[in-house]
Parts: sequence; structure tokens; C-alpha cells
Amino acid sequence: MTGPADAGPWSGRWCRHRRTLTTMAVVTLLLAGLSVWGHGVYMRQALAERRAAVAVTAASSASALSNALNERIALVRGLTAFVSVQIGRADGTVAPDEFAAFATLLNEATSGIRNISVSPDFVVRMVYPVAGNERALGNDLLKDPRPGFAETVQRAIRTGDVTVHAPIGLLQGGVGVIARDIVFQRGEPWGAVGMVFDLERLFDEARLGASDTLQYALRDHEGRLVAGNPALFAAEPIIDRIRMPDGEWQIAAIPRGGWPAAVTGSDDYPRFVMILAAFALLVELVAFLLVERRGALERLVEQRTAELTDARLLADRRADELERFAYVAAHDLQEPLRAVSSFTQLLAKRLGDQLDEEARSYVQHSVDAARRLKALLRDVQLFLSEEKIPLPAGPIAADEVMAEVREGLGELERRMRATVVVEPLPAVLADKRRLKEMLTVLLSNALQYGHPDRPPEVRVTGRVEGDEALIGVTDNGVGIDPRFADQIFDVFKRLQPRDGDSGTGMGLAIARKMAERLGGRIALSSEPGVGSTFTLHLPRSQGRGSA
Repeated sequence: MTGPADAGPWSGRWCRHRRTLTTMAVVTLLLAGLSVWGHGVYMRQALAERRAAVAVTAASSASALSNALNERIALVRGLTAFVSVQIGRADGTVAPDEFAAFATLLNEATSGIRNISVSPDFVVRMVYPVAGNERALGNDLLKDPRPGFAETVQRAIRTGDVTVHAPIGLLQGGVGVIARDIVFQRGEPWGAVGMVFDLERLFDEARLGASDTLQYALRDHEGRLVAGNPALFAAEPIIDRIRMPDGEWQIAAIPRGGWPAAVTGSDDYPRFVMILAAFALLVELVAFLLVERRGALERLVEQRTAELTDARLLADRRADELERFAYVAAHDLQEPLRAVSSFTQLLAKRLGDQLDEEARSYVQHSVDAARRLKALLRDVQLFLSEEKIPLPAGPIAADEVMAEVREGLGELERRMRATVVVEPLPAVLADKRRLKEMLTVLLSNALQYGHPDRPPEVRVTGRVEGDEALIGVTDNGVGIDPRFADQIFDVFKRLQPRDGDSGTGMGLAIARKMAERLGGRIALSSEPGVGSTFTLHLPRSQGRGSA
């Protein structure tokens, strides 16, 4: 039988184990709650960044689709003007041969035209090409039973402007976009003209179907679905608008698989989970070591007097082993601990006034590191995603973009006591986002890397050479040794020591990649101690951009 004396050691041992288990359970619950909260913060921040990236791509796609649609609407207005001239002659009719010749020119002006028609008294009498469109001849536009067809014609009569109907099933087969305009004679409707465009061709020009990461949906000004999945409009999409003559169309964009999958499917998410798990493991380990060490010290007190010396030596030896293990583990886990520095600020907000000045200083250092890391990640994403961003549709005014760049760098100009002179700049084939990024990099570098013996003087010039527009940024700074002229365009290459205000080391690499993507380049001429000139070469018109 087990007596009361035998129960004492087992009871004490069970109490110690129960206390350790209880403490570790509490720590685990706290870490679980903190992990859930931190995961939510990460998901919200990552989702906001993802939405911003999708918004940039959606705006570019909407712009491309708007250009494609309005280019074709302009052709319809030209057809209206042609018919008005024709019926203004003595016989008041449209000559078939002249119509065929004019329609041929329109058909050659753009791609994806299914047919071109003229409808006196709103009955289709002429169509080009005739082959494949025979069923459209004789169709009464005001009595056409297809949903929304006659209403579109009536709306064109009321507004006196082009109306667009899509998607519409065509009498000659297939689905297309119909743009309709009314021809007036002496203030009264004479009839209508119309052009049918291939819907798939429009989407190809806007690159709406080419994205492997995004899915799109399009609806007209009355909310009718034109293309895509209507469920996208209820999935918190990025909405962009396309201005049409009879109202605004809406284009919706979301990542394939939805927003949460876009975050959890990124390369950053597994790293975040690993960092979070490493942080939790480190805290669990430290808590366990603290609890165990306290237990070891308590066991020393419980030893009998006769065994006190041996027991203390044994306990000290075990304690030393635990301390060495904790030191090695803490040393090896410094990197994942630094990686979770972004949580420092969040924890500091929760602890509030419990932190002293030294601890706040540590928090600020962690926050600064997180800020630099965020800027680096932004530049890395920008560098890697450049090939996926669509090319611009036409030239833009570089003067307007440079004005915005100078406004953004105004504080840097004043702080450096710089003199910046900007001459008139030519129009270039670029989009505003790319051009602003490139000019910001060149101008900010000219301001930051000045000569220590003189204030910065920067001159921005522009000229045209053949089919290229050249924008030069000349400074009086320290200059660059010709041996390093190519290295400065490499990722993370610096010729000057890093300081608190320096960038990520990717600015010139991004600028060069953007210039080459647009069909241009960045050239450098420099003399050490005198200054440097970075010259941005960009095409002036279509045909030079990178595929």
C-alpha cells in the first residue's frame, strides 16, 4: 500500500508539472490570439496593396477599351457626314458606288468591322460588304424585335448622337457591337447609318482577355451586361468607367480566384506565415525556459540539508546547459526575429506608456527598417511587373508630367537650395505613370548627389531628333567615373554610401527598364567632379514600343 509519506514527492512533482502546463497553455492562447490579430492586419494591408495594383491595371485596360470604342464611334460620325453630303445633292440619294468606295476606306481604317449600312426611312438598303450580310438588307430598324434594338434607334433620334448597343445577336450570325447614328435632312430624320463591330476584336485591343491574373466584366450605362461574368460586380471589384456618347459604361476587375486567394497565393504570404510561426516558437521557447528554470530553483530549496551541495551543483549544471541552449537558440533565431520587426510597432501601440525611452528608440529603429523594407518591396514589385503593364495608346505632354514631378520634389529642392531650370519639353509616347517615375528618379538623383562644395544646379532640356524625343537632366554634381557608367543601372548598385535619405538602389534600374519597355533608352555622359547628364530617349509615335 502507498502511505501518506509516498504521496508527498509525487504530489509536489505533479504540482510543478501542472504549473508548467498551465503557464504554457496561457502563453499559447495569448500567442494564438495575437497571431489571429496579426494575420488580420497583414491580410488587410496586403489586400489594400493588391487592390491598388489591380486599380492601375484596370485603369490602363479601361483606357485602352475607351480608345478602341471611341475610335470606331468617330468612324460612324464620319459615315453620317458622308451620307448627309450625298443626300444634299440634287437627286437626294446615296450613290451605291460612292458608298462602296467610302465604306472600303472605313473598313481599311480599323479592324474588326462586320458591316457598314445605310438605312433610308430606317430600312437597311445598303450594306458593305454584301457577302455574308444579305440578311440585314430590308431590315426595318424601328420594328426589329431583338431586345433593346429599336429602343437604341429611338434614343439616337432623341439625342441626335451616336448610340451603342452591345452585345447584340446579329441577323447575319454571331454577336457584335452596333453603333447607330441618325442622318437629318432639313431638321427631320432622313434615316440612319450604322456600323457593326466584332466584340472579341475590341477586347483583344484592350487586352481584357490576355491577363492570366485578372478577370473582367463590362456593362453598359443601363446596367446591361456586355461581357464577362455579372457576379464580378458583386465581388467588391475595382470599377473603372468608360465615357460613351449615351452614358458611362463600367468595367469591373478582380483577381482570378477572388481577393483572399490573390493575397494567400502570393510569394509573400508563405514567408509571412513562417515568420509568424518562428516568432511564436521563440516566445514559447523563452517562456518554457523561464518556467523550467524557476522549477529547477524551487527543487533546490526542497532538497534535504545533507544533499544540498550536490543538489545545487546538479541544478547549476542543468541551469548552465539551459542557458547555453537558450543563447544558441536566440542567436540562430535573430534573423526571423528581425523579420517580424513590423509587429514591433503594433505591440508598442498595445503596450502604450509601459515602454521607456530606450524601448521607444528600439521601436523607432524597427519602424524605420520596416519603412525601408516596404519601399524596397514596392520597387521590386514595380520592377518585376513592368512587362505586364500595357503600353500607352498615344503621346502625352512631358511638360505637364514634369510640373507634377517638381511639385512632388519641391521640399527636396528647397532643402538642397537647388536651382532647377526646365525648358519646354516635347510630347513623348508614354503613359503618365511611367514618365513620372522616370523623371522623378532622374531629377531626385541630380538633387541628392550634388557636389559638397556647391549647391545643386539642374537643367532639364528637351529636343526632337527624327522620330525620337530627348529629355536631358544635367547637374553640376560629383559626376560618375566612366568605369561605373553601366553599373549604376544595375539593381541594388550604389556609388555613394547609404544614408537615411537614400533610396532602395533600384531607381535607375526601374527607369531604364521602363524606357526600354516604351521603345527607348537612357544614356549617360559624365565627367567626375563636374557633373552628369542623363538623357531619356523616347519615341514620339506608335511603332517603337516594346512588344
